Amino acid sequence: MRTKTWARGSAALLGLFVTAGIAFAAPELGQKPIGAFDDNDGTYAVQTVTSLEACEALCKADSQTCRGTVIYQPDVTKADMQCRLNNGFGDKPVFPRVPPEDLDFQRALSDLNAYRVSKGLPALQYDERLNRASEVHARDLATAGIISHTGTDGSGHGDRVQRQGYYFSIAGENVATGQMSWDDAFEAWKKSPGHNENLLRDDVSEFGLALVYEPTTTYSTYWAMLVAHPLDVPYSADTK
Repeated sequence: MRTKTWARGSAALLGLFVTAGIAFAAPELGQKPIGAFDDNDGTYAVQTVTSLEACEALCKADSQTCRGTVIYQPDVTKADMQCRLNNGFGDKPVFPRVPPEDLDFQRALSDLNAYRVSKGLPALQYDERLNRASEVHARDLATAGIISHTGTDGSGHGDRVQRQGYYFSIAGENVATGQMSWDDAFEAWKKSPGHNENLLRDDVSEFGLALVYEPTTTYSTYWAMLVAHPLDVPYSADTK
């Protein structure tokens, strides 16, 4: 007996204020090599269990990798069954990965500004430099398959913003992975106190946002958002 039992997606958030960030990660599950198993269907580990619930629990415990499970019970008169944990990779994945909704940037900015205005805060303006810095970081995370505020080159969000020629008096960053639409990412940020504080900062005026999809990685989708206010440098003429 072979049963496809359930599927799930992995999602994570990381929010950074000017001074702090918090990461959330699931515990790791020991994996064992299984060779060419099930014609490369995405199975990456096999455990012997005695119930569907036990198999589901194994997948939940490894939520950063496991997208679903397949149960194989060679003898239905016995309780023992194989729990095949599946990551959605391979030539013929049991749980194929699907692309996220296209990011409608204007709608995202409109949603964020409507949320800010409802709280008595001014709307933000789009800034191309912040957008480029967001794109650079989201693509870096996607390439590495990680969630972090630190780039693979050791950069912080302030470094990345300044590399785009944007000099700021304040800058904050939100990062998220695994969300399949702007609505999902935005809702997750609003529900998280730290991320929500960045959305509702009263000392920022400009905004950038990026989404990168990389299906060969654990999280598949990588979101980065920046809010900032430019550094006001008064002009002074040389009177000599």
